[in-house]
Amino acid sequence: MTLPLRITLFAASLLTFAYMTMKIRDSKMRLEDSLFWFCFSALLLLVSIFPQVFFWLSNLVGTMSPSNFVFLFFIFILLIVCFKLSVRLSQLDTKLRELTQQLAIEKYERHRNDESHVERG
Repeated sequence: MTLPLRITLFAASLLTFAYMTMKIRDSKMRLEDSLFWFCFSALLLLVSIFPQVFFWLSNLVGTMSPSNFVFLFFIFILLIVCFKLSVRLSQLDTKLRELTQQLAIEKYERHRNDESHVERG
């Protein structure tokens, strides 16, 4: 793994860590959601400091170069995160639809009760 790539990975890991820390301090991100990104930055840091691990994994998998394996590995991780976020979004969409329907029913019943009180009164 080339020195510029190692420096880039090291800088990316520190920037990711700093950015997540700022977002948590500003209360713009939940701690549970940021755990993945802290682990991600730690993994980037590990790769930049100990590239031999990825040389070994690259040989094991059969990629042409360790840098290809690093990019493939992190793309795979990000795809998993994207899938998990899609599932979470679908769940939130379903909950939002159910809450909207429940609110509409309550408004309708309240409106109907108000009309029945007016007709009696």
